[in-house]
Amino acid sequence: MIIKVQLERNDFDAMHYVIFSVKDYKPTDEDIQNIWNKLPEDIQGTAIQWGCNDTVFRDELYEWLEEN
Repeated sequence: MIIKVQLERNDFDAMHYVIFSVKDYKPTDEDIQNIWNKLPEDIQGTAIQWGCNDTVFRDELYEWLEEN
């Protein structure tokens, strides 16, 4: 079963900061949603469990963005 997660404003804001830090451009909410959809399930799971403001999630997102 596929579960679609609806990101909230604070999730977009937390991810925006990380994406801007790595990619040096200001992503739109659509860009952020597209990146979310491409993230591996384990990274999404960290965000679902602890929130997008969590340091572990933000570190994993940062590393994933640098590699992809």
